[in-house]
Amino acid sequence: MAEKAYAAVLTEERHFDYRDVDIPEIGPDEGLLRMEAAGLCGTDYEQFDGHFAGTVYGTLPMTPGHEILGWIDRLGANAAKRWGVKEGDRVIVETSIPCGDCIPCQDDRPIFCDENMGYGIRLGFDRIPHLWGGYASHLYLHPKSRLHKVPDDIPTDAMSLFNPLSNAVRWAAVKPNLKAGQSIVIEGPGQRGLLSVVVARELGAEKIIVTGTNADENRLKLARQFGATATINVEKEDPVERVHELTDGRKVDVVLDVSAGSTEPILQGIEMVRKGGNFVVAGVKTHNALNDFYTDKLIFNEISMLGVLSSDWTDTAKAVEILKNHWQELKVLCTHSYPIGEAEKAVRVLGREIEDGGDPVHIYLDTTIAP
Repeated sequence: MAEKAYAAVLTEERHFDYRDVDIPEIGPDEGLLRMEAAGLCGTDYEQFDGHFAGTVYGTLPMTPGHEILGWIDRLGANAAKRWGVKEGDRVIVETSIPCGDCIPCQDDRPIFCDENMGYGIRLGFDRIPHLWGGYASHLYLHPKSRLHKVPDDIPTDAMSLFNPLSNAVRWAAVKPNLKAGQSIVIEGPGQRGLLSVVVARELGAEKIIVTGTNADENRLKLARQFGATATINVEKEDPVERVHELTDGRKVDVVLDVSAGSTEPILQGIEMVRKGGNFVVAGVKTHNALNDFYTDKLIFNEISMLGVLSSDWTDTAKAVEILKNHWQELKVLCTHSYPIGEAEKAVRVLGREIEDGGDPVHIYLDTTIAP
């Protein structure tokens, strides 16, 4: 009898099946990961809730889970040399599986690879050998997968922050070229917004201002704990006026929008960023169109508006370095964990559909626990 893995499979909108899967034979160029944890983000909830239906991200059935941490379980000889790892090593697996030949891959942006292969978000469960997502006990390592070896002594919960932290590195620092002594507004204190505070602090930003709502009271407190110089509750005060006050009318060098759903932060952010500044848009608006947006404000103030998606190899490497130095501090963000058999509950808690003991900032699946 073939050895079995198990997986939580999203078979239709808002419904998981829990399936046994044959563990495949591994060739010389391939590998198999024994999963340790799969982190969750807003994309997981959007998959679950059907927001990607009809797109390449909405293929069903699918095993979600694109924030992948685990141990090398089996490894072909060629793969061991190519990845520089051995069986038993603890690794991060990057979401995208690049072909290496197309223009996006040559531009070092494999997330846009023409082959459109990615763990937990683009490859359906029916594609053999089925183990294409992190909500599982094992993950198939395609020959073109990309791995980062990571320390063994960082606890699972803290290590599972690697993906949102790598996003924060790219969105708050790399894309807007944030420098020491500059100022930034971070709109939205979710896990990526809060980790962006840490990244800005590490860079030496002089002013770090975070905005949120009444529901974000705990998260705004965490922002201050992580080094935010000011926080703004947008339901109690005008965020634009407050930013102008805090900067003596100079406005800020960078605005990063990581808020979900609402388009109002876009309009507000344009009024917060200085002439020649950078406005980074990362918050998914779930098909909500932006009205009353005047592009002349970009032109006459020479504001650069940058869309960002995911992160790249160097961002992930930087995130691991930050975790090595600060994981004890960042563990406070790790509020909830669930076994694979409770994947639906985990995603619904993430989406704030249900409550399960406190504010869900960062959630991960402990994939070592069988359904």
